[in-house]
Order: sequence, then structure tokens, then C-alpha cells
Amino acid sequence: MDLKKYTILVIPNGRGKTYRFTVDSLILTSFAVFSIVFAAASIFFSYDYFVEQFDRNQLVELEQENGILAERIDGMNDMIGNLKGEYADIVEKEKAIRVMFDLPDIDPAERRLGIGGPELFDLTDKSDIEINAYKTESNIDDLVRLSSFETHQFKAIYDKLLDKKDQLDHTPSIMPCNGYETRGYGLMLHPISGYKQFHAGIDLANRPGTPIFATANGTVEFVGTRGKLGRTVILNHGNGLRTIYGHLNKFTVKKGQEVTRGDKIGEMGNTGYSTAPHLHYAVTLDGRSVDPVKYIIPEDFVSN
Repeated sequence: MDLKKYTILVIPNGRGKTYRFTVDSLILTSFAVFSIVFAAASIFFSYDYFVEQFDRNQLVELEQENGILAERIDGMNDMIGNLKGEYADIVEKEKAIRVMFDLPDIDPAERRLGIGGPELFDLTDKSDIEINAYKTESNIDDLVRLSSFETHQFKAIYDKLLDKKDQLDHTPSIMPCNGYETRGYGLMLHPISGYKQFHAGIDLANRPGTPIFATANGTVEFVGTRGKLGRTVILNHGNGLRTIYGHLNKFTVKKGQEVTRGDKIGEMGNTGYSTAPHLHYAVTLDGRSVDPVKYIIPEDFVSN
């Protein structure tokens, strides 16, 4: 079989010698096929090498990211531990407040809100990081539920304490004026008649014009002259409590006026059945007199 021959001329640039080559078509074809195969093999192995290098670099990056993620999860677990400690302190304070103000305690089972139930996520064949991340997320969910529950409880306590505060604000608790007690509550010797008589209050002596103060929040129920008490102010504090201020020299309030504990309501005088300037201070509960001293908190018990 005759093979075609191809002549290849190599002509240098300039005046150099020209070279002539004669090549059989079979050799030329074989060379072309070899070149194509070589190029394909080079591309294949180069691709495989670069893919392997890319996978290796990506693996290194993933390992670094996993390390950072593990550190962050550990840090979050430390924070969760601290938050659980703070939550426990808050619960103890809430319990103390309930005891102090005679409020019902919370059932421990209700407080736990079912925390610690069955696992809902299959941890089989999971990595340590995945397991740790799931447990961390579960702890966070527990804290969120507990904090929501505790917030609700403190709101309930706050509302109840507001009611108690209003009640306390309307309960006499301070001295009505500066002065010296000259006559106490109960069966006492009357300074004018000389006989023992029941004294439904306490007498506090001082100079005329000494300011007289409301001992609790309330409404002015009476302003005027009241028999032996002379000029008198009566405050209605609600819940059956009233305070009476007698022998005044001057009024500084009007009937129907709302007053707050510590507001000035008048000045000490010597009006009515009185031998010297003083204040007759009385407290009644549901219309019956009670010892006013029981409604005066000693200054030693009041923190500044």
C-alpha cells in the first residue's frame, strides 16, 4: 500500500538555509493521535490533582471552622452555666419575697415546666460537635422557658405587692408631730377631773403652731370643731381605718381633700377641753378605738 508523503519546509526568517522534510502520512497521523492522547491524559491527571488539592484545602478550612465552632459552643455552655446560677439566685429571692409578704409558693413541678423530657432528636452517628451543639440549644430553650415563667411570676408578685403597697400607704405608721407623750392610751388619770378615765388616744405636747402631719394616705372626712377635742381633723384611710387629730389651733386642709402620708394638715393648739398646747391623736378601726402606738413604726426600725 502506497502511503502518502508530506513535505515540510522550514524557512528561517531572513537569508538562512531552507530545510525540507518528507514525512509519511502514517507517522504524521500517529504523532497527531499521540499528541491528542497526551494532552487528554495531562488534562485528566491535572484535574484530578487540583481536585485533590482543593478537597484537602477545603478539609483544612472545615477543620479550622469546626475548631472555632467548638470553642464558641464551649463558651456558650460556660455562659449558660452562669445564667443558670443567676436564675437560681432569682428563684431564691422570689421565694423569700413570697415568704415575707405571705404569698403562696409555686409548686416545684410547675416551676420546672417539664424540663428534662425525652430526646426528640436522633443523636445516633452524630459528631461530638453536633451532639454538643444540640445539648447547648436544648439548654438555651430550657432557660428561655424558665425565664419566661419567672418573668410571669414576678409580674404576679409585683401586682400583689402593688395592692399591699396601697394598703400599707393607707395604714397609719408615723408620728403625727414632734412632741412629748404626756398621756397614753387606755385607763388613765384625767388631768382636770383627777379621776381615772378611758383615754382613746395619746397626747403629744409641744409649742403652739407645731406642724401636724397625716400619718397615712387618705381623704379628709371632717374639718371643724368636735366637742371636747376642739378644732379637729379626721382622715379616712379606707379599710375601716380613721385617724383623729384634736385640739388644733389651725387647719391647712379642707373636707374631701386627698392627702398623702407626711402632708401637713394643721398646727398644734390648745382648743377644746385642754389644759396646755398638745395634740390628741387617736386611731379607730371599724369604729372602735385602738392603741395608736401600734400604728407608729419606731424610727430605729426605719432605714434611711
